[in-house]
Amino acid sequence: MNEVFDLAAAPTCPACGFRVFNRRYPKCESCGAELPESIVYSPVERHSLLVADEQRALEKALSEKPAEATFPLSIDDSLMAAVISATER
Repeated sequence: MNEVFDLAAAPTCPACGFRVFNRRYPKCESCGAELPESIVYSPVERHSLLVADEQRALEKALSEKPAEATFPLSIDDSLMAAVISATER
């Protein structure tokens, strides 16, 4: 079965006509039929997508600042914050 599909249009399952939303999954999400290789991403494409997703997640995690505590964690922190605040005035 060597059917070629227009990938510019939304791919659909040849068995039931359901729109294919996840080209990483080899079966139709509606009827469970095997999707043709022309619709589904190859293992190399899936791996490339996974690596890109992981890279974006890592870049996002590294670019976000950790949330600052809105309250001191201990009495020592409270005293230190008070001393620093008083000396900055």
